[in-house]
Amino acid sequence: MAKRPNYGQERAERQRRKAARRDERLAAKTERRDKHRPPGEGEGPEPAEAPSASASAAAMPADAAAMHRLGQALAFVCGPDHAATLAVLRAVASGAADDIARARALFLQLDARNQRAALAIAAAAAPSLA
Repeated sequence: MAKRPNYGQERAERQRRKAARRDERLAAKTERRDKHRPPGEGEGPEPAEAPSASASAAAMPADAAAMHRLGQALAFVCGPDHAATLAVLRAVASGAADDIARARALFLQLDARNQRAALAIAAAAAPSLA
């Protein structure tokens, strides 16, 4: 009886090779990124919340006009009675650090798609500097 090829094993081997190449590419990318990082950054283990805290600082605008535009955009994306919309508008009105922190926390709880949409709308509504 003739030996039949086992295509399942060949497919599994191709998938293993593909995963190994992907892992090598990701390792090389990480190495390049770390090579250009300033000294002192990324050394040692970081707490799990550190990346989200830095992401919130970059995602939420600091000035009142930008936060007002973000509040209007959130009202369009999530609705005017959504908790994140109300928190951002309250933070704009009061300017208190606690209100801003609460607004950032609620903004980060939104879906990534809603966050991107609100930020894009707020950026498009920004007055042009030209």
